[in-house]
Parts: sequence; C-alpha cells; structure tokens
Amino acid sequence: MINNSYALKRYWAIGLMGALIQVNSQLLLADPAKSYQIEEVIVTARKKSESVQDVPISIAAFDANSIRENGFSDTLSIDEKVPNLEIKTFGGQPNIFIRGVGNNDYNATTVSPVSIYVDDVVMGLTGSQISQIYDLERIEVLRGPQGTLFGRNSTGGAIAFHANKPVAQFQSGISATLGNYDRRDFEGYVNLPLIEDRLMVRLAAKTDYNEGDRENMFDGKDANAIEAHAGRVSVRYLPSDKLQVDFNIHLHADRSDFKQGKPVGTFPANTSVLGYADPFPGNTEKLNFNGKNRHYIDAEGALLKLEYDLGETTLKSITAIENSETDYCGDFDHSPLSLDEICFETDGDQFSQEFNINMTLSDQADLVAGVFYLKEDLQYDTFANLFGALPVGVAVPLLAGSERETTTYALFSELNYDAGNGWSINAGIRYTYEEKDADLFSSVVLNLFDPTAPDIAPIPIIPRTKLADDWSAVSGRLAVDYKFNKDVMVYGSISRGFKSGGFNLGSFFDPNELTTVDPEYLIAYELGLKSTLMDNRLQLNLATFYYDYSELQVLTFVSGSTPANPLVFALENAADAEIYGVELEVKAFPMDGLELSMGVGYLDTQYKDFNSTVGGDLSGNALPGAPELNINLALAYDIQLSSGMTLRLQGDYSYTDERYFNSFEQEAISSRGDHELLGARVSLLSEDGTWDVALWGRNLADEDYVVDSTDLSGVFGFIPLFYGDRRSYGLNFTYRYE
Repeated sequence: MINNSYALKRYWAIGLMGALIQVNSQLLLADPAKSYQIEEVIVTARKKSESVQDVPISIAAFDANSIRENGFSDTLSIDEKVPNLEIKTFGGQPNIFIRGVGNNDYNATTVSPVSIYVDDVVMGLTGSQISQIYDLERIEVLRGPQGTLFGRNSTGGAIAFHANKPVAQFQSGISATLGNYDRRDFEGYVNLPLIEDRLMVRLAAKTDYNEGDRENMFDGKDANAIEAHAGRVSVRYLPSDKLQVDFNIHLHADRSDFKQGKPVGTFPANTSVLGYADPFPGNTEKLNFNGKNRHYIDAEGALLKLEYDLGETTLKSITAIENSETDYCGDFDHSPLSLDEICFETDGDQFSQEFNINMTLSDQADLVAGVFYLKEDLQYDTFANLFGALPVGVAVPLLAGSERETTTYALFSELNYDAGNGWSINAGIRYTYEEKDADLFSSVVLNLFDPTAPDIAPIPIIPRTKLADDWSAVSGRLAVDYKFNKDVMVYGSISRGFKSGGFNLGSFFDPNELTTVDPEYLIAYELGLKSTLMDNRLQLNLATFYYDYSELQVLTFVSGSTPANPLVFALENAADAEIYGVELEVKAFPMDGLELSMGVGYLDTQYKDFNSTVGGDLSGNALPGAPELNINLALAYDIQLSSGMTLRLQGDYSYTDERYFNSFEQEAISSRGDHELLGARVSLLSEDGTWDVALWGRNLADEDYVVDSTDLSGVFGFIPLFYGDRRSYGLNFTYRYE
C-alpha cells in the first residue's frame, strides 16, 4: 500500500506546486515597515491567544520569520535552537527529550512522554510525527508536564506546530533552495478569498530532495539521501459572525534513505562477532553496507475545527483523523555482511475528538473546560535477518508482529483568576482513563528471506500472546504569577504529569523481552521570570526547576532466557529520578540593525534507587538524552543600502555537552564528547519586502558528531554510531505577496 499511494502523493504535491508557481507569475507588491523592536509572539498554550510573555510556562516560540531564518526543515530539526531540547531517531522512531525527560525506545509501539501537536491535534503515530515544516505561523515548545489542557498527558512537554490559516486577502509566495549534495527544495503557498469575508482557501506544498551527504563504498553510490513531498489544503468558512469553520487535509510522502552509521567492533582488532572491521575508521564520509536502506512514510489526515462565539463564551470542537504507514529498513551492522538487518513496518489509524469551552466568568476570572477522546490502532511488524551471512541452521531469520488498540478518555478544566495588585492564579486539573489491548508473536522462519525455497513451519520464540490493561490518574497544575508592571512577571508553579503503563511490543528476540511497565509520574516545581525591557529592545526570560520523577519507564538490558542471548532489551520501571535545571533565553536589539539572541540550558539528572537486573545499582547515573550544558547564540546585522535594499548578515553557534544514550552511563554508548556547530546566512532583501535572496551554510566547520548509538556488543560484537549532518550550504530565493 505504501508504494501504490506514493506516486499519487508525489504528483499531488508537484501538481500543487506548479499551480502555485503559475499564480505567482501575477503577484502584486507590498511595502512593509521595519522596526528594531522585539515583536510580540502570540501563543495558545492555555487554549486562548495571548502573548508568550504573559504565560507562566517556560516556552520557546518561533514566528514565521525566525522559522525561515533558522532554516528549520522538518519537525525534528529545531533542537539546536531550543535550550534543554534534544531530538534523535533510531530505527526511524523519534526520540524527543525535554529537560531530560523522553523516550529512549526505538520501537514505534512506545508512547513518548513528549507529544507533538499540529494545529491542536496530537500526532500519536510515528509517521505523523516526522514531517516537513512549511507555511507555518509559529512553533511552540512547552517545557514541563502538560497534564491539564493538552490532548495526551505529557510528562516531558509538548511541541506544537501551527500552520498559517486562510485569510480574507490574496496572498502568495514561492521559495526555492539549491545546495550541495544536489539539494533541490521548493516551497509555495497561495491564499484565495473565494467569497468576500466568508470563504477562503489556502494551498501550501513543499518538496525536498538531496542525494545524501555520505558515500557507500560497497556499491559506490551516495547514501543518506532525502526525498520528501508534502501538501496541505486549508479552508475557512464564516457562515455568520459567530461561527467559524476550519477544515484541512494534509499529505506527506517520504522516500528518503534510512540514515546509516558506522560500526565500532568490540571484539579483538575492533571486529564484530563475524570478524568484520570497518575499513574506514574515523572517516565518517565513507560507509560500507550492503543491506536494504529505506525510510518510507505515507501519512495523511484531516481536521475539522468548529468555533462558536457567544460573546463571553466560546465553544470549540476539534475532530481529526490521521493515518500513517511506515516502512523502515536499515543495515544495522553497517557492513557488507548480513549480520543485523532489520525492517520495521507500521500501519496506524488515529481518531481524536475534543470539545472545549472557554468562558469569561467575571472581570477577574476565566475558565477553560473540556472533554477529550482518542482511539488509536497500530500494527507493527518486524523482519530481521540476523546472522544471515551464516549457513541455514545458524542464521536467525525472525518475523515478529504486534497490534495495539489504545483508547483514551479525559476531562479537564483550568481556571485563571486575577487576584488584583498584580497577582494571578492559574489552577488546572485533568482526569485521564486509558486502556490498551494488544497481542504479539515472534517466530523463526527459516526461509523468510529466500523466496525460492519451500515454506517451512515457523518456530515460535514468543507464542501469540494477548495483553490488556487500563490505568487512570489525576494530573494538573497550580501556578501563581506576579506582574511588577506590564513588562515584568515572575511566577511559580507545581505540576503533575502522568504517562500510562504499557507493554514492550517490540519484543521479538527472546521471551524475556516481553515486559509490562506501570505508569510513570512526574511532579515539577518551577520558578520563572519573564521580562521585556528597554522599550521592547531586550527580552530576558529565566526558568529554574526541580523534577521529582517516579516509576519512569526505561528501555534497558535484562538477562536473556538462554546462554545464546545473554542480554536483551526490555522496558522496566526505573524506580525514581530527580532533575534540576535552568533555562535562560535572551533576545535583544542593542542598537538599530543589530539583533542578538541567546539560549542556555543546564541540566543535572540522576537516577535514584534504580537497581537494574543486569547493570546492578545505577543510582546516580545520568538520564539518557540529557546533556549537562547546551548553548545557542545568534547575531544578525542589517545594513541599509543606498538602493533601499537591506543586506542582512547572520551568524549562529550552538554547543551541546556530552550525553549518554542509555542508562548505564557508558562512554562507548554516548555522543563521545561535546560538539559545536557554526552556521551563517547572508541575505539581500528588497526595499518593499517582496523578495529576498540568501546564501547560507550549516555546520561550516564540518564537525563530526555522534547523534545516537546503542549497545549491540553482547550478541553482535559491535556498537553502531550515527552521525549528524555534514557541512551543507546553498542559495535560497523567496518571493512573496502579503
């Protein structure tokens, strides 16, 4: 089904792009004004529109201009610009960590404690979480438990993407990027008012392509290529002054390569269990693998949002469906041998419904309340060719499958009360009930990878097993803030987050992998400052926090059931953990034309009372995905030319401290040190703001840095290392009418 639907989506996106280009041939010009003050960013973190500076939550927000200037390409590309946010993928599964809270599991069946939302809809399916960024109004990163107003309880936080909505004026724009590795990206949008002040439509599309920044020495071809296409049609209908109807459909098709890594042998002479040693050690440009290599996604969805304004009360309904199919295949031994080659396939459907009411109770109080329902069906299949280079009888061709049905119900309410004299109180509560029904199996199928051989009856490893459980919890938040004046606010909050229990449905290698975990809970204490000073030329936000984390769910090693499998992966509740941290975010215009932004994140994370069945006492170890220090810095300077055009010079720097990728705090399973990235952008903007052309570069020092790793030494005798993107550069041209 993936391959059959791909051509339709590709032609759909390319056809829409052609229509956008044709419309842009008739653009009119606009004349925007330039102000060297910090622009207000409006967010909806509390189900209502308000300035990010008025919300007593630690939020990193990006508007459309900063999204473009930072060069964000997809939903997983924002972490270098957000303090205490780390994002990685292994096996195609996004692993997102906010303040050290995240999911280190590579299985698509495990729910992340950090949720992704697009236009107020939770993206619970893996294929829906990875998509391109295009025609966005803003991005919001909410740190800390979001256990009150958001659709799925999130102990770590939430990342919300908000697309531009149709408006009553004609708008259009086109953007093209050409770069090294034969990069060719195109993006466009057009906004059409069909019936004056009543009906409007917005079309947007994007296509990304490059041939990959690595070379596979096995066949002489490029590796780690990207090819992705996406499109969205949004409709806004205003049948009356009180009712607003928003509808959109969106499609995403990805035919990229699975990003391959390099193996580090743990046997003598740096070899794997089959005696293979990387012939290009230290050269991250050169890979050497022979297995299947694909990162395919087909995702589509539809959203219907109804909003009815009764004056002091607003009623809202949000109905959404999502479907996602993924086909990920990787040569996890990264060698010419068939040692560890795995394909993961998923087919998921999601339906969600939310009703909420936002009402003004008095001059001092307003209330948000609602109900939420989520139904998710997921099928997850694994095909593993283990030791395939060895004769039949020694090789282990595995077939595993699992299905999971998740149903979630929730009631929520939040009260905002202005107590006078600068004081405000924010109190929210949520009740969640969640049930999961699942089954799985795993078998050795001797002729699985030989289509010419006769069928042989599967040999069960894990007989088909049915699992079912349910959980319920109360979560919420209490915050108090004090405004010294309209520009300076301090706040303190206590919040409780909850993540339901679950099953290790990625089990396929050994019966001992099949584990069940209890819910995890997080109580967060936070103090913060938000300020806008010097006539809107300086914005300084500071947050400090302490997390008391109990029963957190961790993917770790357990003993296998036979001597042939001494160690296997499983989910465990890792008792307790605690996290301390700080975030500092600064934006400033020290002088006309000069813009400065800086973000600093500091984390101190450690397990408490974690006695691993294999690793022993891990108390005191750092949590995975939690660098102690991370910094981002950007400078931009505008030079007004005599022609009226503006030359904008930009530079950016980011630093990420060493981080571990498992709970054992092993140097071998870590980023193997810190890394620093440099970027630059030189752009020329027209006097009227209708076009700009930019020369940009990222990772200009071409630094090699490890973004993920896992321990496969116990059975396979090697550790794979996955590296971040190499140096890239290109030219971008944008033309718009707004």
